[in-house]
Amino acid sequence: MAPIITNPIGVIRGASVLNDSNQTDRTDAGSAFHISSRRSVKRWNTNNHPVSKKPQSPLLEEPPPDAPSMEVSDIAGNPMIRSALGDSFPASPQVTIHLCREAGVDADSHVLHLGTGVGTVCEMLAETFDCEVTGIVELEDLMRYVKDKNPRVHFIQAALDAPPCTPGSFSHVLIESRCLVLPELGNVLAAARAMLKPGGILIVNEPVVGENKWVPATISTMILETQMKDIVLLRTAAMIRTEIDAAGFTIDRSKSESEVTERIVRKLDQISMMLKMAIRLYRFEPKKYGIPFSKRDILVAFDEIRDGIRDGTFCWHSWRATAF
Repeated sequence: MAPIITNPIGVIRGASVLNDSNQTDRTDAGSAFHISSRRSVKRWNTNNHPVSKKPQSPLLEEPPPDAPSMEVSDIAGNPMIRSALGDSFPASPQVTIHLCREAGVDADSHVLHLGTGVGTVCEMLAETFDCEVTGIVELEDLMRYVKDKNPRVHFIQAALDAPPCTPGSFSHVLIESRCLVLPELGNVLAAARAMLKPGGILIVNEPVVGENKWVPATISTMILETQMKDIVLLRTAAMIRTEIDAAGFTIDRSKSESEVTERIVRKLDQISMMLKMAIRLYRFEPKKYGIPFSKRDILVAFDEIRDGIRDGTFCWHSWRATAF
C-alpha cells in the first residue's frame, strides 16, 4: 500500500514518523523511513540524535528596502539557472538512454512515456533510437510548451492512469520522475500494464527515500503542514518495487542510479550561490505566491535536499520489468 500522509503532524502509512508527544516513532508493517516535524524537533540525524542548528548565513539577512522585487518567473526563466539545472531533465539524459537501450528500445519500438512534461525526453528517444514515441501530458497548460516537430513523436493530454490509447499497442512504457507526485501509483502502473504488448517492458526511473533515513525537518514541515501532503508521496525503493509487482510485472532488474544523484548534486551546487544571491538582492516574497514559509525556510530546505542527496537520504533508483 502506498504511504499516505493522513495527519499534519504525524502519521504516514507504511512508514515511520516522529510522534509529536514523546518523539518516539510509530512503525507499521513495511516501515522504511522517518519523517520529522519541526513542532517536535528542529533537526535529527539518522541515529535519532538532535543536531545543533547551523549559524544563519549572511545571505539570509533581509534585503535593503530599495531592492527590486523579484517574480517567480525571474527564476524560472533565468537562462543561467535553466542551463545549470538541465532544463526539463530532472534525472540524467545519459541514464535514460542507457536504461532504454538495455530494455531493447530500437527503431521498431513504440514507447509510451507517462508524464512527459514538456516533451524533451520523447524527442530525445525518437532522435536516439529512431523509434515512435507517444507522450502523455498530464497538465493541459504544458501542452503549449511541447514541440511536435518529429513526425514519430505524438503528444496527448490525458490523465496518466487513463491514457486514451489502444491497449496492447506499445513495446515499452517509461515512467520517470513521477512517482513522487502520484498518490495512486498502482493505478498508473495498471494502466501501463494494459498499454503494453505481451512481453512488453516497463522502465521506471525515480527518486526515492533511503531505507531507515530521516527526512529533514524543514522539508518534513513543508510537506506535513501544507497542501503538499496531498500531493507529495515519499516512497522507498522497496515500496515502489512492491507496487510494480502488484500491477502484474516481473521485475528483471533493480538498480541504484548513483550517476543521477551525483549529477543532481553537481547541478544544485552550481545554482546554490546564484539562488541565494538572487533572494538576497531581490525582494522575493514567498507568501505572495501562497507559500506559507519564509525565504530562510526555502533556502534551508534547498540545503536539506542537497545534503540529503549527498548522504543517501534521497537517492535515485531504476527498475526494468516485463508484463506477464
